[in-house]
Amino acid sequence: MYIFTDEDIDWLRRPHIARAWFADIDLPSGRWYLHNGYGRAVIDGIEWRGVSNPAGGQLVSISSVEEPRFGQAAKVDIALSGVSRDFLISVHEQALAIEGRACSIGWCLFDQETQDVWPGGMKWLFRDGQLSSPKIHFAGIGQRMVLISVESYWHTMNFPFGGRWTPADQRRRFPFDKGLDLIGVKVNEVIKR
Repeated sequence: MYIFTDEDIDWLRRPHIARAWFADIDLPSGRWYLHNGYGRAVIDGIEWRGVSNPAGGQLVSISSVEEPRFGQAAKVDIALSGVSRDFLISVHEQALAIEGRACSIGWCLFDQETQDVWPGGMKWLFRDGQLSSPKIHFAGIGQRMVLISVESYWHTMNFPFGGRWTPADQRRRFPFDKGLDLIGVKVNEVIKR
């Protein structure tokens, strides 16, 4: 199954195609539909609000998203710089309520000259990811930044499962499972002809 159809490929060959990131975030104050640009955009019937405001000094930075390797889980780091003091206070007060909330990250393409949105619609990178606890960085009155990560469903796979690899602990988790009974036992296989 291909992500791009022949019509999509023709559209993508235009000279000035750009990508924008979109986040569907379930916050304590309600559902927010945000993108990393400026202004408002309507895609797939949803109005997305731009978070960046270059004139006001507020910018969004999104880390590169790499394909996860074996033993790793993908995550996206988002930095919002140039935020106001009131915004920092509200993030600090709601930090515990924000952690673990659902967040879906996607991207969409558009033509920079005509502002036409790609007919292929939104492509979702993370469906139902989870927000980490926001981190606040500030230096004096001029530098304010909020950092937050969106972790994929598999992010907890990087951590130990909280048990031991012993027969007794395995039976505690799964009664009647004898899968670990032979750990540490020397086994000789005798082949009879």
